[in-house]
Amino acid sequence: MKALVSSVLLVLCVFAYSSSARAEEEVRVKPVDVYISGFGGFSHPFKTDISLDGVRLQDVKLDNSPSFGGKIGMWITAPRKTLGIDVGVEVDVTNFNPDASSGQVLPSNVGPVMLLATLDLNATYFGINILTRLPMGVTPELPNGRWFPYIGLGGGGQRLTFQAPGTNEGRDTAPAFQGLGGVKVFLTKHIAAFAEGKFIHASHSLKVEGNGSGSVDLTLNSVHGVGGLSFHF
Repeated sequence: MKALVSSVLLVLCVFAYSSSARAEEEVRVKPVDVYISGFGGFSHPFKTDISLDGVRLQDVKLDNSPSFGGKIGMWITAPRKTLGIDVGVEVDVTNFNPDASSGQVLPSNVGPVMLLATLDLNATYFGINILTRLPMGVTPELPNGRWFPYIGLGGGGQRLTFQAPGTNEGRDTAPAFQGLGGVKVFLTKHIAAFAEGKFIHASHSLKVEGNGSGSVDLTLNSVHGVGGLSFHF
């Protein structure tokens, strides 16, 4: 009988210690995880139609270019207790140059047209993303996890500048949409590396003046593959 009582007491002590340890680990998880990030990589814009003062150029190939920018955001860890995930919000700024190179022979509403000069474009997306992450490898030393996959959706605006030879630089800021996903790995408790893919969409309409002045309309869809570092406070 004494052996049975001793065994029960031992099991209860182990359970109480385990519960206490888990509670201590949960206390170490900050309710808010704030971070700032910088990133760089490449952008790949899709072919698009460009209307130049009534002439609609079809399937214009836009150039790949570097893509770079920064983010500031925060994760809220309270949903982890019930859902197993954290939710977050971030401000994202991304810049790239989807130029249309000269020499392209394009179908249009007036027949085949050759693009005799490069069209210079510069795009800057700025928006707010809503995110969710799944912490993996959580320990007392790394309460946010050793690594985590994440996905998000966002919206905001995209500022586009457009210039053709002999014209001024036209500008337009239009509503924009972004979808993204990635993986982040903590190198230390506060510094993490990440890789991310995202899609950005916006439609623009602007005016240019000079030789061939008039209106310019185009839809800009682009995918971006970037990587960078984050500092978590």
